[in-house]
Amino acid sequence: MGAKCNPLILPQNSEIDWSGNAWACKKGFVQRGASCVAVEIPQNAKLDWSGHGWECERGFRQTGSNCERVLLPPNAKLDWSGHGWECERGYTQTSTGCTMVNIPANAQLDWSGHSWKCNSGYKQTGSGCEPFEIPVNAVLALGGNDWNCKLNFKKQDESCVRMTPQEIQFQNLMIAQAMACGNSRDVDVSGDCGGENVEGELTVCSNSKEVSGELTYDNGLTTDFDGEWVGTGEIEGSDDFGNSCDLEID
Repeated sequence: MGAKCNPLILPQNSEIDWSGNAWACKKGFVQRGASCVAVEIPQNAKLDWSGHGWECERGFRQTGSNCERVLLPPNAKLDWSGHGWECERGYTQTSTGCTMVNIPANAQLDWSGHSWKCNSGYKQTGSGCEPFEIPVNAVLALGGNDWNCKLNFKKQDESCVRMTPQEIQFQNLMIAQAMACGNSRDVDVSGDCGGENVEGELTVCSNSKEVSGELTYDNGLTTDFDGEWVGTGEIEGSDDFGNSCDLEID
């Protein structure tokens, strides 16, 4: 005789699940052993996405089994999650709250809105921005805060010198590979930005030796990068924080 199929016994406040061969508690109930009990929702909370637990309403954060209101310091707002806070644009977070970003002369708020970067044509020097000269055989970098050597030249101190034949050959090879990939080619890099370790993926353009992309610091912070090939597998440039970066292809 074949195996028998016994009828499914559904406890109160349950329903047949997606498989059709078992049961699950209805929305608003949670399984306790072979029963479904109502989810106990504290004040200022609601059912979560699963329907079998709870989460605090926007503007409140969980503390134990309760929801407490998020206390916003001056010049702050709720963050993306709705359960914490972040400083408004133009302010930076400190241990005590939000302090106005002190923007030096010839600078502006950066992309994050919580720090600053030098205007185009200026480079960060300490806590200020100083103008810089573009040497012969160089052009202003994409970010506007540094300069890059032209094709077939590389940085040497504060000038641009011609690459060796081997370096030009490698550069041309990378450009050719970028063209074969549809005018650009992505490469994995790692190295140093402002004394901190970074890694990321950069894009090589087919019509120049400029390189750009996104880097990630060890602490998880991300930043945009603009630079150029300076030698075989070597890339130099700067990030959105104004740090100088020395990178190598992995």
